Amino acid sequence: MPELALSTKPDADLSMRRWEAWWVGEIVDRPPVTLRLKPERPWSLPTKRHASVREAWLDVEFRVEQFAAVAEQQEWFADGLPILFPNLGPEVLASVFGAEIEYSEESGWSVPRSASCREIVGREPDWGNPYWSAVERMISLSLEAGAGKWITGYTDMHTNADLLAALRDPQELCVECLDDPDAVREACEWVTPIALEAYERQVAPILAAGQPVATWLPAPAWGRQFVPNCDFNALIGPELFRELVLPSIHRETAAMDRNIFHLDGPSALPHLESVLEIPNLHALQWVYGAGHEPASRWIDVYRRALDRGLSVQAICVDLEDAKSVMGALPAKGVWLDVGGAYDRETAEAFLRDVGRWAAGSA
Repeated sequence: MPELALSTKPDADLSMRRWEAWWVGEIVDRPPVTLRLKPERPWSLPTKRHASVREAWLDVEFRVEQFAAVAEQQEWFADGLPILFPNLGPEVLASVFGAEIEYSEESGWSVPRSASCREIVGREPDWGNPYWSAVERMISLSLEAGAGKWITGYTDMHTNADLLAALRDPQELCVECLDDPDAVREACEWVTPIALEAYERQVAPILAAGQPVATWLPAPAWGRQFVPNCDFNALIGPELFRELVLPSIHRETAAMDRNIFHLDGPSALPHLESVLEIPNLHALQWVYGAGHEPASRWIDVYRRALDRGLSVQAICVDLEDAKSVMGALPAKGVWLDVGGAYDRETAEAFLRDVGRWAAGSA
């Protein structure tokens, strides 16, 4: 295994070894833990005035400059690693098929322009559009500026039916799943190799730089790490999901070294069994959503995944929720992602509790 050395986090290599163990359901000394410390001093970040929200999103030079300041000033406690996530909105991949992206202060979304899935089949990607060009430029700038300081990630990858929904409109795609399911299946088949090419265009330079791979979901891995997902599955039943979408997801995961499936919300739970059967799947991120907390409410979901040999991310509301999860699950394969911000003494005491939990599960 390579060694990870970062000036902004002296114990980065130990954390990276914890992540590598977690991916395969093992433990080095304890499972990975992510939680934030309360800042002990104010941050000083660069500022810049932009003519529009869109201009601010596409100013990737300034965004790399901002992250450089964050990387140096934030304390990367426990197993949180400094990862620059080149975020141009979750539907930025739709831009390579001709979609425009609109932005607010918080996010971006595509403007659907495709009349049908049959219209998508055969469409070739435009890698030179301004949105996708900004993603690749941001990765290049980050790799140069962050060498030895932080990890450069890849952008949010909404693929398969989520990509079709960005190009069509979710409601229109629902209708098409019923009226012309063959077209939906064929469109998924068409966009999948292009999505894999988009992934490779981002990750190849990251791997060439000798870095681990990560994205918005900060679970790094040595090799091709990926977050397969399909939020659109909340709008269709298990049979349509299996028939129209799963073949594309299987193709995605087969191309990767490490995969963690993003299962989003209670309306996606009917697809849990299909997800757990995905080949080459290593972990599950279960996002229960606002109003459905805490994590300890969903022990059965975590157990089902662990029983299939998968690792899990437990998104805990706070330390008490995390302790409830620890009381119900074995330590192997469980990443504790803890909400809130804590003073150093409280956070370090919690890490000692996690160490005892790990020792008791050995």
